[in-house]
Amino acid sequence: MTALRSSLTTLALAIAAVVVGCGSSQDGDEASSGKSGGSITVAQGSQPDALDPALAYTSNSWEPLWLVYTPPLTYRRAEGTEGAQLIPGVAEARPEISADGKTYSFKVRDGLKYSDGSPVKASDFEHSIKRVLSLESGGSYLFEGIEGATEYVEAGNPKGDIEGIETDDKSGEVTVTLTAPDGTFDNVLATTFAAPVPSTTPFENESTNPPPGVGPYEITKVVPNREFVMQQVKGFDIPDIPKGNVETITTKIVKSPARQAQDVIDGELDYMQDAPPTDLTAEIKAQYSDRYKEWPTLSSNYFFLNQDLPPFDDEKVREAVNVAIDSTAIARLFGGRLKPTCSLVPEGIPGHADPANCPYGDPNGPGDVKKAQQLVKEAGAEDEKVTVYVNNDTNRPQIGEYYTALLDEIGLDADLRVVDGAVYFNTIGKQSTKAQTGLVSWFADFPHPGTFMQQIDGTTIQPTNNPNPGNVDDPEIDKGIAELLQEPELDAVADRWAALDQRAIDKSYIAPYGSEELTTFLSDRMDFENCSIVHPLYGNDYSSFCLK
Repeated sequence: MTALRSSLTTLALAIAAVVVGCGSSQDGDEASSGKSGGSITVAQGSQPDALDPALAYTSNSWEPLWLVYTPPLTYRRAEGTEGAQLIPGVAEARPEISADGKTYSFKVRDGLKYSDGSPVKASDFEHSIKRVLSLESGGSYLFEGIEGATEYVEAGNPKGDIEGIETDDKSGEVTVTLTAPDGTFDNVLATTFAAPVPSTTPFENESTNPPPGVGPYEITKVVPNREFVMQQVKGFDIPDIPKGNVETITTKIVKSPARQAQDVIDGELDYMQDAPPTDLTAEIKAQYSDRYKEWPTLSSNYFFLNQDLPPFDDEKVREAVNVAIDSTAIARLFGGRLKPTCSLVPEGIPGHADPANCPYGDPNGPGDVKKAQQLVKEAGAEDEKVTVYVNNDTNRPQIGEYYTALLDEIGLDADLRVVDGAVYFNTIGKQSTKAQTGLVSWFADFPHPGTFMQQIDGTTIQPTNNPNPGNVDDPEIDKGIAELLQEPELDAVADRWAALDQRAIDKSYIAPYGSEELTTFLSDRMDFENCSIVHPLYGNDYSSFCLK
């Protein structure tokens, strides 16, 4: 019935590569065969963009939060294609879908409680969706197809009603009616945006005091830009969702990847979310291969080019950027953990544009700076001022330095602005910032081309938390996305998705450079062999971690 089910065979070749030998998938009381109990300390390079499920939308936040906030549906805790399987979460079963594909009905499990002990009610689901829409979350576009959602937002009353969501607290029944069929809506119900929180949760960013959730862990302490603490929830019990092994997980914000890596080596940290710096990678691979691995992702890395602002309102200038980029040079900044590409939808997801059709040459070849200089000259854009935005996560400032120098070389006058990762997407996603260009690293919300194409969908443009920082608004692409999202069988329309991807590249709406591999590096205290599951969508699964 769902797009995910129909595309699993196609996804198998790509996601199966994520299974790299260690870790296991289990359900019930234990996530692995490892030891239970104890505390670990992990690190991220920057504060998550949010610790509120209505607003969280980066890998820094989703990796921990999917263990705190369980949506109606969720994904099996496993590697490879098994980890891409939808299973019931807060809902007791997969939704019943009407014959016209517009109505989804499910029942909240009986007796569920939040981490603070309060009961979960069906009406909490609607409250959670209202918070996403009212707070202009980056995830708002996922729910705008619900009947009455647009009217709810336009009314500006957070406590108002969303016509297409009906709930019954007595029976636990929830019914969601869409304005049109949406082949991704099962997957939407599996995002943390859809996870219920108590109806008393305010309509404001609660990142410093995250609301209670339903999950094997809860956030018990937040010190912004320093640390946050997750504690195992006693009594949590949802079939097929592990209760976790470690009792306490403290996440430290450590801005230096080199410091993170050395602390893992010394046993001061037990896991680092960032990749080790390139100059340490060879040493780590040689000396600590028993607790280090690299794994491919469903991701797309590119430079956004704001079509609403000079000089990128001129297609020739956008083309010049694409012509000049040397993806192999950027790959070196990843220590080889980057596969050059020429598309928005990554390889491994149906709808990926054929790299043989790249209009700018071989993605694995050098850029053509002279041709790019000529295009900038033809556009009359020589010496145009440009500010390049990047975040401060591992190797991103170095990528920014490369890109800024490249823009100078092709005839523009570029400056680099490095923004803390905690606020980076909020910064470039705010129209008042007037961000001209910068780096985007996008990982799949779910295994479907729609989650990538929404970044060039004109209907997703909004004043804040804009998921389309390039303000791409091509009527042909917008119309195509709207039509294809209604198709329940993804494989049958994969070529049409690929045509939209190809149009985006042909028009130079973005400047893609590759799909990256991420890493797992654990301390010697950790049981790497038995307790290290890498999920294809959420990365390292903390509930699988355990001490020796």
